[in-house]
Amino acid sequence: MPGSYTSDELKNLARILNDILVEARRHRPELSTDDVVQRVCALADEGERDHGKFFRAVLGTHHRADTSCCSLEVN
Repeated sequence: MPGSYTSDELKNLARILNDILVEARRHRPELSTDDVVQRVCALADEGERDHGKFFRAVLGTHHRADTSCCSLEVN
């Protein structure tokens, strides 16, 4: 169901948001926190779970760190 998340998904989404906000402050300071949160939440509500795709959609770049451990998908 869109917009419905498990507790693990919310924890991972919070990590992704934090990572993106840190990168945005360094490389895209014109992006407001509200804009970043809205973009990430809109993507998540559409079912996106790939960390790299969140970064590309919000910042237009790949995250440098290995993001495989930060996927929103719960095994």
